[in-house]
Amino acid sequence: MKIFKFKLKIIHILFILFLSIYLITYLFNNPWIEIFELKTLDLRYRIRGEKKINSKVVIIAIDENSLINMSTQFNDEWPWNREHYARMIAKLFKLGIKTIGFDVSFTTPSESNIMSNGKSKDDVLLSAILRKYNKVVLGTYLTVKKQNFEEYNDKFKEELEKNRFYLKYSFKLKNPEYLPLFFPLTAYKIIPPIPEFSSLAPASTYEIGQLDPDGVARSLPLIFKENWAAEKGYSTGLFPHMDLILYAFYKDYDVNKFIFDPKNYSIEVNGETIKTDKNGFYLLNFYGKGSDIFDTISFYDLVYTNKYDNYDFKGKVAILGYSATAKGLYDLRITPFSNDEPGVYLHATAVQNLINKDKIQRINFFYSVIILFSLLFLSLLFSMFKKVSIKIFSFSIPTLYIFISYFLFKNNIWVDTFYPVVSTLIIPVVDTVQSVLKESKEKKKIKSFFFKYVPDFVAQKLLDQGKTELGGEKKEVVIIMSDIVGFTEKSEKLSPEEVVRFLNYYLSEMADIIRNKYYGTIDKFIGDLIMAIFGAPIEFGDEVDRAISCALDMRKKLKEINIKLKEMGFDFEVNAGIGMHYGEVIIGNIGADFRMDYTCIGDTVNTTSRIEHLTRDLNQWLIVTEEIVKRAKKFNFEYIGDFKVKGKKLPLKLYAIKEGDLNE
Repeated sequence: MKIFKFKLKIIHILFILFLSIYLITYLFNNPWIEIFELKTLDLRYRIRGEKKINSKVVIIAIDENSLINMSTQFNDEWPWNREHYARMIAKLFKLGIKTIGFDVSFTTPSESNIMSNGKSKDDVLLSAILRKYNKVVLGTYLTVKKQNFEEYNDKFKEELEKNRFYLKYSFKLKNPEYLPLFFPLTAYKIIPPIPEFSSLAPASTYEIGQLDPDGVARSLPLIFKENWAAEKGYSTGLFPHMDLILYAFYKDYDVNKFIFDPKNYSIEVNGETIKTDKNGFYLLNFYGKGSDIFDTISFYDLVYTNKYDNYDFKGKVAILGYSATAKGLYDLRITPFSNDEPGVYLHATAVQNLINKDKIQRINFFYSVIILFSLLFLSLLFSMFKKVSIKIFSFSIPTLYIFISYFLFKNNIWVDTFYPVVSTLIIPVVDTVQSVLKESKEKKKIKSFFFKYVPDFVAQKLLDQGKTELGGEKKEVVIIMSDIVGFTEKSEKLSPEEVVRFLNYYLSEMADIIRNKYYGTIDKFIGDLIMAIFGAPIEFGDEVDRAISCALDMRKKLKEINIKLKEMGFDFEVNAGIGMHYGEVIIGNIGADFRMDYTCIGDTVNTTSRIEHLTRDLNQWLIVTEEIVKRAKKFNFEYIGDFKVKGKKLPLKLYAIKEGDLNE
C-alpha cells in the first residue's frame, strides 16, 4: 500500500508538471514545443499526400525559358522592358482571365525607350493597359525600419511621400478600441509602384512575412501595417495583402471597402468574413508541391507564342512570379511539401484557399489545454489500476488520439498532437522515467560541479570526452590580460559593498564579450584583472584576430561602462590597459581532487603580465608583442620600441594597434 501511494504521488506530480510546462511554454512564447508540433503538422501533410483540386489560379512563370528567349529574341536582359508586361496583361484579359497579380514591383521609372519629354514609352504603354484593365494588383516591397527610410535621398523620399494612391485601399476599422491587442507584420514605409501605375491599379505587398520558428512558411499576412501612414494620420496604417485583393477581384468585391475587426481578428468585405490569427496571418492549407498543383505557364510562351491560346483562362486568377528555374532570381521558401518552393506558389495557395474556403483552422489555446488536461487525466486514471492488463489500456490513449487528430486534419481542423501524445506516453512508463530522471540528476550534479570552475563549452567538452581527471598539454595560445588603471586608489574610496558591486558589473560586462562574442576562455579574475585564453581548449584558426577584435570591443565597452557607472552612483570613470602575447603554455585541469581550474602556466603568461603593466608607463591602452603582429591578418600596428621586461634576456619588440583600426 505504501508503494502504491508513493507511485501515485509521482504520477500526480507528472500530471501537474506536464500541464504546467505546456501552459508556461505557450504563455511565454517559448518555441520549443511549437517546433515539434509544426513538424507533426508537416507529417500529417505528407501522410495525406497531394490533394486534387480544381485550381482557379494559374502561374505565369518568369522562368529560365523566358529569360533565355527574352535575351536571344529581344536582346532584353532582366529586368525586362515593361512593354512585355503590358502585352501579357492585354493578352490574358483577352483570353478571359479574371484578375492578375504581380509578384514583382515597379517602384522606379523605366530607363528604356525614353521619349523627348523624358518619359519612358514602356511606362506610358503599361499605364494605358492598366487604365483599360482595372483588375490588376501590383506588388510593393516594404522598408522595414524608419532609419532605412530616412537614409533615402531627399528627392526619392519626397516622391514617395507624394505617391499616396495606395492609401485608399487601407482597412476601415470595427471595434478600434481593441487595436492595441493586434500585432501585425509591420514596416515603416510601403514602397509603391510609380504614380503612373499606382494611380491606376491597387498596390500592395507580396511579403511572405515571418516564418514559423523552424524556418518553414505555413502562413501569409493578410493584413500588414505601415507606420508612416499611421503617424501622418493618412489612414489606419493597416492594408490588405496582395492575395486578399486578388481574391476580392475574383469575387467582384469592392476593394475599397475592406473592414478589419481587431476584437475578433476578422476581415469583412461585401458581407463575407475572413478570420486571421492575432497577428493578421492566414494559415495556409497546402495541396501539395506548387508546380504539381497549379498550372505553370512560361511568360515567354504565353506572350510571344500561340502555345496557350486555347488554354482555358476564363474566370481564373493569374499570378506573375519567379519560378525555381529562374537562375539568379531566387524567391524560394520551405513548405511542408518542398524545400525550394517559389514564393509565387504560396500566393497561389492563399488565393485558392480563400476561393475554396479551405483554411486550416487551428484549435485555440484554451481548448488545447482542455484536451491536454482530459488526456492526462485519463492516463492518470488508467495508471492507478494495479492490474497490468488494465494499465496497458493507457497506451491506447495516445494511439487513439493520433488517429483522431489525423481525421480532424483531413477535415481542415488542426489539434495539437505532439505534446499530448508525448506526455500521455510518459505517464504509463513512469517507473522507467523515474530511473532516467535519477540518472539525469546525477549527471546534472557532475555538470554543475564543472560549470563552476571552467567556461561552459570547456565543461561540456570535458564531460563529452570524459576528461575530468587532472592533466595537461602543451599548446600555443594567445593570452590577454586586462587591468583597470589606478583601481587601487579608486577602491580605497569605496565601501566593501561598493567595490563588490562595481567589480561584479565590470567583470560581467567584459566576460560577456570575451566568452560569448569571441569564444575566449576566461582563465581567472584577480581583483580587477582579467586573464583570457584564445586557442584552448578549442582552436578556430583565427585566434590572434579574434583576440585583437575582442580587445577592441572591450575598449569600446568602457564608454558604455563609464556611462552606466554614473547611473549606478559612482563618481569616477575607468580605463584599462591590455597586454597581449602569443606563445607556448602548459594548459589543462590544474589543482587538487576537490578543486580544479582549467588554466595555463608558463613564460607566455608571465610575459603577458609584464606587457600589461607597461601600458601605464608607455601611455598605451593595448600593447602586443611581435609574435602577435606576425600572425595578425586584419589589423595594422605601430612599432613602439624594444623594451626589457623581467624574466627575458633580450628586449621585446612591442607594438600598438593603429588608431584607424579602433572603429572597425
